[in-house]
Amino acid sequence: MFKLETHCHTSEVSGCSRLPAVQLVTQLKRSGYGGAVITDHFHHGYFDSLTGSWTQKIDCFLSGYRAACEAGAQAGLHIYCGLEFRTTTSDNDYLLFGATPELLYSTPELHRYTIPQLRALADREGLLLVQAHPFRTGLTREDPALLDGVEVFNGNARHDSHNDDALRFARENGLLFFSGSDHHETEDRGRGGMVLPREPKDEADLVRLLPSAGLLPDILLEFFPVKPEK
Repeated sequence: MFKLETHCHTSEVSGCSRLPAVQLVTQLKRSGYGGAVITDHFHHGYFDSLTGSWTQKIDCFLSGYRAACEAGAQAGLHIYCGLEFRTTTSDNDYLLFGATPELLYSTPELHRYTIPQLRALADREGLLLVQAHPFRTGLTREDPALLDGVEVFNGNARHDSHNDDALRFARENGLLFFSGSDHHETEDRGRGGMVLPREPKDEADLVRLLPSAGLLPDILLEFFPVKPEK
């Protein structure tokens, strides 16, 4: 079994995080995870603040991921590339699993995509599109037809994500269940994640394994293994 953190942020890229990648990796390893998806915030505000070419901007965005990869190699923690996406017209957040650095470099102006455009990209490239914490105050639920899954458990200690409502929404619409700590600070560590049958080899393998994963923390193990109702 392989314990995976699906939602975490580095301070190198995400302004809301207080944890540099090295410290984040240390906390994840001590919390018993075998791997983590780095999901730094990917939105127009961040990219519009950067200068240079698209390649240079993606270099900046991947700085936290790459620092985590380096620290993870030393600590024995497998790091996967991901992102938490936000459009130009909404405060909703979406986790994108399977996105490699190569894909990010080859998709200019990705930060300006609409959700239908992101859905098309996910279908074309074999990605999973998951709405994060959809029931937080001020957010709206996405059209289920555009989603693969929903973050039914968000462990962030400073937000009420109304996880019970998110679980109900996912069940009613036949969407995959996801769980993540939303790790920004030390108090967030070990509060969520997924249990996979084995260690994914890479981002594509991760996408293959996630639909049959179990959920963390222990209070969610009644849904293990998860098979959404159709």
